[in-house]
Amino acid sequence: MSQSGQPLFQYLVSDADNLLRSLCSNALVGVFVVQDGRFVYVNDRLADMFGYVPAELCAGMNSQELTAVHDRARVTDEIARRMSGEKQACAYEFQGLRRDGSLFDAEVFSVTVSYRNTPATIGLLQDISERRRAERDVADQLQFVTRLVDTIPNPVFYKDEKGRFLGCNRAFEEFVGLPRDQIVGRTAYDLSPSDLAGEYSDADKALFAARGTQAYEASVMYAKDAVRRDVMFYKATFDKADGTLGGLVGVILDISERKQMEQVRHDAHYDALTGLPNLRLLRDRLTEQLLRAKREEESLALLFVDLDRFKEVNDTLGHHVGDALLKQAARRISSALRATDTVARLGGDEFAVLLPKISDASAAGMVAQKILQLLSEPYDLEGKRVHVTGSIGIAIYPQDGTDSTLLSYADQAMYAVKAQGKNAFCYFTPSMQVQARLRLDLGNDLRQAVQEQQFEVHYQPIVDLVTGQIARAEALLRWPHPARGMVPPVEFISTAEEIGLIDAIGDEVFRQALDVAAWWRARQAGARICINVSPRQFISGSCRAWLDILRQSSLPPDLLSVEIVEKVLLDERPMVMQTLQELRAAGMAVSIDDFGTGYSALSCLKKFDLGALKIDHSFISALTSSDSDQTIVEAIIAMAHKLGLKVVAEGVETQAQCDLLCAAGCDYAQGYLFARPMPREGFEAWLAQAAPR
Repeated sequence: MSQSGQPLFQYLVSDADNLLRSLCSNALVGVFVVQDGRFVYVNDRLADMFGYVPAELCAGMNSQELTAVHDRARVTDEIARRMSGEKQACAYEFQGLRRDGSLFDAEVFSVTVSYRNTPATIGLLQDISERRRAERDVADQLQFVTRLVDTIPNPVFYKDEKGRFLGCNRAFEEFVGLPRDQIVGRTAYDLSPSDLAGEYSDADKALFAARGTQAYEASVMYAKDAVRRDVMFYKATFDKADGTLGGLVGVILDISERKQMEQVRHDAHYDALTGLPNLRLLRDRLTEQLLRAKREEESLALLFVDLDRFKEVNDTLGHHVGDALLKQAARRISSALRATDTVARLGGDEFAVLLPKISDASAAGMVAQKILQLLSEPYDLEGKRVHVTGSIGIAIYPQDGTDSTLLSYADQAMYAVKAQGKNAFCYFTPSMQVQARLRLDLGNDLRQAVQEQQFEVHYQPIVDLVTGQIARAEALLRWPHPARGMVPPVEFISTAEEIGLIDAIGDEVFRQALDVAAWWRARQAGARICINVSPRQFISGSCRAWLDILRQSSLPPDLLSVEIVEKVLLDERPMVMQTLQELRAAGMAVSIDDFGTGYSALSCLKKFDLGALKIDHSFISALTSSDSDQTIVEAIIAMAHKLGLKVVAEGVETQAQCDLLCAAGCDYAQGYLFARPMPREGFEAWLAQAAPR
């Protein structure tokens, strides 16, 4: 004992009697002395707790009589251990038995002493019923809350102010794939990838700094399945009893399915390439705006936008460049619009613009002109400078239509722009509907013509200008329509290409021409039929199947010559190049048709193994009246011969034209001067009668 504490201790010892009396007379704590198992002293407080007076307890009663039956063995053991000297002091709890049989919770602190040279126990006893009741209430509430939280289907967790997990519910255990004892005490860095854990930690710190609630969307990934899921975090801070920050409680809502559904809905309504609304969403918005316009008695406009020459860019430079062009075009169109307007991609190079609340048709025209200006500006695509323009058709509500047919009306107006030269806009007129109906009827008739094999092939002889012999003929498609009469190819080929019938029609021409070529070769050595092939047939590669037919028939490939337009040579797509190479490798001649009217393919003439080129009839028709056309024809012939190509002049109608061509060294000629195109029977009869010129 320290020097400073010794005087106080001596004073207490000297005044022990007074202190003991004060202790024993304490009205809050029971005091007792037990010797030989019997009470020898109890104070009033202790006797009162059990419903006795002190004299009754000290008249021979023992502690067992004041102990609940279920606690007597334990109390006896505690007393025995203390009396044996195993324990000098002890503290324990038991349930006390009152005189009336009721029980209460008691807590005992006792020590062993010597009283009159005999061991005795002196102790303090306190009624702790209220405390135990409060503790049980708290435990019950905690159990209730724990069970309640465990029944919540969403993951719930608690963290302390350091971000360490204090607890969680069963749903959280299942969510992270770990039992609770492996979660408590750990941090997010122990359970999640570092990048996600860093996000969680930053969010927790922000919440702790602000105190209150927090909600945000995030990704989670746990070792359970190593799959990232989209969730919503809902968090709130809680305080300790002293008012300081205790930590946070959080709830997780798995929104992965909702996000997937949102993505599905987005994909269903938006174009994957440009991010613009698609046709489905455009129709929804058009229906909505039409109802509003009708209610508010306002006008709206629908613009149908088609890029001019896009297919040439796509076919020549590749689809990846075409996609980049479409993205830029989409941004340019969008930049010309108001926030309330809608631009949608309908597919391919077609867009639609919905303009609600316009003052009049001229306002739509101003928007169309602005779009045309933006579209015509150069595009820088992977280092390539590309120029395209646009054609726009406009339909106005209510004068042109009051329902979704406005879209088809705008489409028809766009077709009118294409027919007039492109790079402009045009308002819908009722006559366009008539033309659209005619195109629709033509398409239906073409489908029927293919099914019923209505097409015929006529043959126009090609004369060798040196020998005067007929060694070649061009196969020309004809359509004897049951009601329209003879329909020329110029009126239906483009429609056949648009609706996907050109391959079937081309195959029919090939079969008929092959049959005639085989008949002719059997009678005249070196005879050949020339077939015109659409660029679409090269794009699809359908004409490659002709080689299989030739092999199966055992007929030589040079029976036929394929005539293509110049732009096919500029098409860099693998299918086009491969088809050309396979036809030439098989022995089928390839010629350039209508040379001089298309794209500049001079560099390609020596790149590909070509047999001949045909000078377009537009140059031949003015051959005797135009010095410039004569010069062009002579130059083409000279150039072709330098490259080892034969030259065919088409559209020769006069002897004067023929003489000039002979003088220029042209190899072959065809035209009305020699013969008109004839059906097979007429052609065969003509060949039998024809003599060398």
